[in-house]
Amino acid sequence: MKDKHSQELRDKLKTEFPRPSFGLKTWIKAPLFANDCRIVGTAFDYLMRFHLQFINPETFIQRENWVADIAFTRLTNYLSGKKGMEIAIGSKKDKIVNANLLKSIIAKQYKEAKKNYLKYIGNGQITDELAKNALFLAKLDVYYRKAIIDKNFDFYDPWDIVDLKGLIKLVDNNQFLAAKQCYLNPTFGKGSSLVSGADADLIIDNTLIEIKTTGDLKLNRKDLNQLLGYYILSLIGGVNGKPKDKTIENIGIYFSRHGILWTIPLSKFGNKQKFNNFKKWFVEYVERPKKIMLSQEQIELRRSEIRALMISQKVWSQEEIEDWMGF
Repeated sequence: MKDKHSQELRDKLKTEFPRPSFGLKTWIKAPLFANDCRIVGTAFDYLMRFHLQFINPETFIQRENWVADIAFTRLTNYLSGKKGMEIAIGSKKDKIVNANLLKSIIAKQYKEAKKNYLKYIGNGQITDELAKNALFLAKLDVYYRKAIIDKNFDFYDPWDIVDLKGLIKLVDNNQFLAAKQCYLNPTFGKGSSLVSGADADLIIDNTLIEIKTTGDLKLNRKDLNQLLGYYILSLIGGVNGKPKDKTIENIGIYFSRHGILWTIPLSKFGNKQKFNNFKKWFVEYVERPKKIMLSQEQIELRRSEIRALMISQKVWSQEEIEDWMGF
């Protein structure tokens, strides 16, 4: 959605699915304390998933691995390969650390995160340690998505912990109780594969919800595009590898700093036929570059076949054929 080459897709979404009216008004109940709001936002996503698992013990459905689990394996393998060398980390590569020492720090914190997560889903008690664990997992997420090793794996700002605990206290459990299913961090099978990976925040029964930890209480076009995009992917591949699971009927955003959930029925954007038509267009749009590449391969193959045939028939010499065909 953000790619500079995807303007056609953004224009199509804007034309087909105009932004609806958005009348929510309230004040920020959890003011921003964080120095790095992106890390806190991702950390809250983890903390929220833990909380939803706690309040939906019978209905929650979670992928086998967190994104942070995959990142942990990749990062520790990378550090092992450095064999104790000094390496530069951070987005600007401006901090030098020993690879073995960093690996030890990360392994210890990963073990603690798993332990405290299991403790939380048993007792529901938010602690400073659990908040630190969520921040740690968020830093692993950054490595997975951007290949950046956070330079503060061994430090946690106390204000970030205050921020996270304030955010989780705002959650109204009644808004997130699932009658049948609570998908945490769901993917969309072939739909996700089509776009080289896509995972949403959660699905409560038939409502797809994204969590936005921002000070702005408004419906941005990019957020609406994100939700509609996930829904289209679910039409292509279902949910969590179940192609027939296409139960999403509403989309929504949870504005965590305001403690408010906004939802809207997908029927407000159009009927099933309209979405199916868009799905067909979208698949063709995504596959278009592949078709161009395939066409080029076919052309090269045909050129080779023509050259071989002309040589075998001794119509022209090798040099004459290559000159004519532009080799």
